[in-house]
Amino acid sequence: GGAAKMFGYTAQESIGKNISFLAPPEMQDEMPKLLERVKAGEVIADYDTVRVRKDGSRIDIALSISPIQTEDGTIIGASLVKRDITLSKAAEESMRQTQLIVENSYDAIIGETLDAIITGWNGGAAKMFGYTAQESIGKNISFLAPPEMQDEMPKLLERIKAGEVIADYDTVRVRKDGSRIAVALSISPIKTEDGAIIGASLVKRDITLRKGAEESMRQIQLIVEESHDAIIGKTLDGIITSWNGGAVKMFGYSPSEVIGKPMTNLFTPELKDELPRLLEKVRRGEVIADYDSIWLREDGTQANVEFSISPVHTEDGTIIGASLVGRDITLRKKSEESLRQTQLIVENSYDAIIGETLDGIITTWNRGAVKMFGYSPEEAIGKPVIFLLPLEIQNEVSTLLNKIKEGEAIADYDSVRVRKDGVQIDIALSISPIKTEDGTIIGASIVERDITARKKSDRQIKELNEVRSKFISIMSHQLRTPLTVVNWNLESVLDGDFGKLDDTVQKFLLATHKSSVEITHRIHDLLTAIDIEEGRIVFEKDEVALDSIAAAVMNEITKRSELKNIACEYIAPEGDLPTIEGDGEKIRAAINKMMENAIIYTKENGKIIARLERKGDKVRFEVKDSGVGIPTPEQHRVFTRFFRASNATVMQPDSFGLGLFIAKSFIEQHEGTIGFESKEGEGSTFWFEIPMKLAHS
Repeated sequence: GGAAKMFGYTAQESIGKNISFLAPPEMQDEMPKLLERVKAGEVIADYDTVRVRKDGSRIDIALSISPIQTEDGTIIGASLVKRDITLSKAAEESMRQTQLIVENSYDAIIGETLDAIITGWNGGAAKMFGYTAQESIGKNISFLAPPEMQDEMPKLLERIKAGEVIADYDTVRVRKDGSRIAVALSISPIKTEDGAIIGASLVKRDITLRKGAEESMRQIQLIVEESHDAIIGKTLDGIITSWNGGAVKMFGYSPSEVIGKPMTNLFTPELKDELPRLLEKVRRGEVIADYDSIWLREDGTQANVEFSISPVHTEDGTIIGASLVGRDITLRKKSEESLRQTQLIVENSYDAIIGETLDGIITTWNRGAVKMFGYSPEEAIGKPVIFLLPLEIQNEVSTLLNKIKEGEAIADYDSVRVRKDGVQIDIALSISPIKTEDGTIIGASIVERDITARKKSDRQIKELNEVRSKFISIMSHQLRTPLTVVNWNLESVLDGDFGKLDDTVQKFLLATHKSSVEITHRIHDLLTAIDIEEGRIVFEKDEVALDSIAAAVMNEITKRSELKNIACEYIAPEGDLPTIEGDGEKIRAAINKMMENAIIYTKENGKIIARLERKGDKVRFEVKDSGVGIPTPEQHRVFTRFFRASNATVMQPDSFGLGLFIAKSFIEQHEGTIGFESKEGEGSTFWFEIPMKLAHS
């Protein structure tokens, strides 16, 4: 019955046939060979072969053949036992395929006990970690973990014992060569047929490259987020999909305010009309570079933005969106406009503005230079600038350029140049170094102004001044000599050398003598002012007791102040004042001029306070009066020649106005400073400070 079930033939269909009818065509000689072995008395056991069923299907069988013997041992036949092993063969093939898959897997597949002892180690594990199966099987799997992670596998195995499956667990393992690799770990429990957990199956995948890619992506995301530029993602319909920190800073909107909204919300009307055309180019795969436009910030202000748009592709090349990188160029645009304005100013300047290299070669030549010298830019650019100079001063160029190379700027340098027509002109020259952003000097900028007319006028004025000064000097000297005689004679008469005078005559002669002395003083001031202008003042350097000089002047001035009922107070320095270096007569004259002014412009019953004191390494003298003061609009002219305030003529109608000019000159000769504070109608305070030790020898 078993044979009938196995092969589908009944006993009637089978008995009497050669048994080879069950063998496939290619195995027809198999049974004769086996029977020869049986005839020899051999027993054949578990011989795997193939037979064909009645329906034509093939089955795997295990064949056992034993000889049938008579009592005397004669072999008269054979007994065959056939067992259908088709299912077990399929199972074996499945197992073999599984083993091949495991062994040849790129991933490391490792078997281990619940005590973490390795029981299986495939080729992927050998490649991944560098250990052979012989080196690994029998070891605790924690030998692959770094020192700081030795407790990791025991904890994971505890979860496996509880029946948990662990998937995609990222960790780190150590290869045989000591290098570390990132792995994604999956662990499954190994169970018996009755469900008992007896071990664990580990699949480890090397994700070092993936981790590197993830880190690279993270770095890219950080770079994008921290970029100063606005980096914006958008769909091909112009909807914003990403918005970095640079965009936040540039436009003022947070990501939540703009993502999902149209880009056109940021655009001026002109750019809104342009966007569809730009996006159409992106759809075709074009890159739009360096496109200038005006965008709107959150606060309503406008920003000049230079942007580029690139298509965003999927792995298969499909364009799914656009990446926009924008840079705020508002300041650059302003700089460019400023530069354009500067270029217009330079080009249209009346002055000649010329650029040159440090070797003196002309690089730029504006219209002012064309008008001044007569040469066109084509005729001048590329030539050495010395072609504009007369032969006798051509070494001037190298001298000036050496100063420029040192970073020095030269201002108001008077020189001479030669026009194209050969005419020489006077010029005022200013030269500045041209520097790169890092401060390197690469050339020079020259501004030249034609001062020929001014020079001619200056010469004429100088000649007139010389004539005037000579005339005043001659007249003053010619007047001073007879005035000296007049004064001497008047003093002799007043002293009684020619007899006693009656009161009327004496008053008349005193008034005459006073006027004569005043004229003499004015002539002296006039000559002193001329000497100052022409640099003829001689400066004596001695040890000067300034407190003695001030006291002497105050003694004389006090007598004069009493005649006008002016209270004159002098506050002397506390203790002894050190001597200073200087010209005592000139300091005395300066103090005297300041005190005389105070008396002249202080009304009767007024008050004057003078003070001398030490201030650090300087000595300060000041005089404060309750006089008429100086009108504010006129105060800038106080120390100029012949200055008289508009309200001064009431007090002294016929003064020259030279006293403060002379005082200022004498104080500045001592390296000092002089100044004042004044309020009209309330009075003035004049002061000077001079160092106790002069810097020059």
